[in-house]
This record gives sequence, C-alpha cells and structure tokens, in this order.
Amino acid sequence: MIMKTKIFILFLILGATISNISAQYDNFGQMWGIENSILGKSKVRGDAGYVFSIISYKPKDDTLYNFQRNAINLNFDINFYKHLHARTSFYIDLSTSPVKPPFLSDLFYQLGWYDWHNKSFSFGYENYQPNNIFRKEGDRKTDWAENFRRGMLFASFNYDLLQKNSALKYDKTSQIRLVPAIRYFYEYSDKYGIVKGGNHKIVLTTAARWTIIKNIYVEGAVYYYPDKNSKLPWDADFTYGFGMFDWRAFKMNFSYGNWIANRFPWNEKQMTYYGFLNGEFKATFTWAL
Repeated sequence: MIMKTKIFILFLILGATISNISAQYDNFGQMWGIENSILGKSKVRGDAGYVFSIISYKPKDDTLYNFQRNAINLNFDINFYKHLHARTSFYIDLSTSPVKPPFLSDLFYQLGWYDWHNKSFSFGYENYQPNNIFRKEGDRKTDWAENFRRGMLFASFNYDLLQKNSALKYDKTSQIRLVPAIRYFYEYSDKYGIVKGGNHKIVLTTAARWTIIKNIYVEGAVYYYPDKNSKLPWDADFTYGFGMFDWRAFKMNFSYGNWIANRFPWNEKQMTYYGFLNGEFKATFTWAL
C-alpha cells in the first residue's frame, strides 16, 4: 500500500510539473511545432490517470468480498465531425487479488452526438458492460454480442441556470447545469450481472452539476425506473460526486464519484454494505493532439 501511495504522489507531482510547463499550448501539435490533419487540430483528446475504489460484492455464495481496485485509466475521445464523438475508456488493473468481481470492466465505449453548449441535445449509444480485454486466469470470457445488446441508448438536454450577471458567478467557470435524460436498454442482466434479466428497460434521470469556482464542482443525479421489476440491487435512486475538472489540454483533474446502490430512505437498499468508501477516487492528466 505504501508503494502505491508513493506512485500516486509521484504521478501528481509529474502531472503538476508538466501542466505548468505546457500551459501555453492547446495540444501536442502546437507544442512540437507539427500541424497537419490531426496534430494541432485537437481532434483526438483524452486523459491518463490513476483510479482507486473499494468494490464490495456478494456472489451467489453470499460471502462478502472487498476488492481494492488500483488501476491505470486511459481515456480517448475522437471527434469525427462537429459534435460526433467516439470515446473509449480503458482500465488496467494493478491489483493481483484473486477476488476481482466478475462484473468489473476493462473497457467502456460510447458513440454519439455530444454537444456541451447550453440548450443543446446529446444522444447516442454507451456501453458499460463487463468488457474484459486484459483477461487473466479465472476471468469470465467476454460475450461481445451479449454485452452490446445490454448497452444503452440515451438522449439528454443541457440547460444552464446562471446568467452572466448572477450573484453566484464567482468567475467564468461558475455555472449550475441541469441535464434531464432518458436511457433505454434493449436487454439487461439479472441481479448477479451475468445472465439475462429481461428486455426493454427505461430509466429517467436528471443530473445537476454546480461548478462553484475555478472548475471546482459538486454534482448529483436522481433516477426513476418506470418498470420497478427492472430495477437491480446496484441501480441507484441517486448518485453524487465532487472534484475539479478543466477540459483543456495539459491540466490535472481530481474527482470522486459514487454511482452504485444509493437509495432514498423510503426505498429498500439491497446492497446495505455499500457506502461512501465504495466510490471512485480519480486523478488524471489531460492531453490533446
């Protein structure tokens, strides 16, 4: 654990140093003096960083396992045209623990129209299923066709609440954004995350992020499941997080997010062993070509 802490601290120091050195550049093309169809256009962006979380779970034998996920996280975002993006997120686990949950994923991917402007729509397809591309002995083999069917179609709308003269605008980053959305799953798994649980799952959600000052934010979201039978033990009534996020290249970002099993007091919480420490802590360094 001490060695992992030292690696994390060295990553923060290195990232902060590079951020200061490269602050005047928008991408690697400008930094290296090479500008062609890709370099210098910022058409390919992403970040690299470190992720830590404690994942508590009970398989069918009802034994409680606590898996410490220490992982390198690599994200890539390709901008094809206007707001049409393809995004991938890779997790390279550093832990060798034999109790790795079977539902953990090494790869997330998205394809869609992501428009960040105020009063704009976004829509597309996203997949957060257990896609294992860095398989180790004992890992569940990925059924890519099955996982694709269990991805989600979504549509969302951005709405900013703060006007330019608002008393809550402490600097140009200050804003409160609401994002109502609808999600549709053609197929979804059972409560163990392995076999099919049913078809045609709909989730209605509204998220809010308050960027207070200097890209420091708090956020939350609420969820509604029209078909109660499709609601799984880890499906949340609400999620929450906080951090510091600057989308520009060569910036250090920090975040915490808790997206699983949170329930309102009047709803049963089936995963009672899940709490704040089961959220995900992340530190990343952004880049752009």
